[in-house]
Amino acid sequence: MLPVVSIVGKTGSGKTQLIERLIPEFKRRGYRVATVKHSPGGMEVDKPGKDSWRFAEAGSDAVAVSSPDKLASIKSVDHDSNIEEILHLIGIDFDLVLFEGFKKGKAPKIEVYRKELGEDFLCPVKMLSAIVTDEVLDINVPQFPPSDTQAIADFIERDFILQGNGATSLFINGKQVFIKPFVKDIIAKVLLAMVSTLKGVEEIRNLDISIRNKP
Repeated sequence: MLPVVSIVGKTGSGKTQLIERLIPEFKRRGYRVATVKHSPGGMEVDKPGKDSWRFAEAGSDAVAVSSPDKLASIKSVDHDSNIEEILHLIGIDFDLVLFEGFKKGKAPKIEVYRKELGEDFLCPVKMLSAIVTDEVLDINVPQFPPSDTQAIADFIERDFILQGNGATSLFINGKQVFIKPFVKDIIAKVLLAMVSTLKGVEEIRNLDISIRNKP
């Protein structure tokens, strides 16, 4: 899986502000960054009256909007998508994906903690990779002040980006199928070897193959 970090914390803790500071810091270091906002209470992104809204109202299961500088897609789902499904949707051409929220997800978590919002943590401390807080806590977890964006980025870069390995994922009918590491290794090596022999193929940073079986 791509290097992924979930920035978690209670409402008003400063999660969004931290991500807003981390994005330009990682961009300055030359990384491609994607961000994902978790809205468990639901969201509304289409404005009534717009063409995309009209297409969705007409019954389209997915709507895409394309312009010279942006491509956005909206897809109807029947469950709260997990991190793996979201990564499959946005693609793997990134060096880091920052999630805001997903406290129950499997990704490493950094919690933004403010005592005035309650002394308890949003996530169990044993699940946290680091804590961003404006006070020193008697907890054996790496801690950073909210203002030290560079130190937080250094931690994420060292422990997640630079430690990341190649990722191979298999999705069937839109759902991820978990396969053993040695099978992933075989699939990746065979496909990369075959595709690399094709005319016009240069350095392969990522490889996506989609097969639609006949009904």
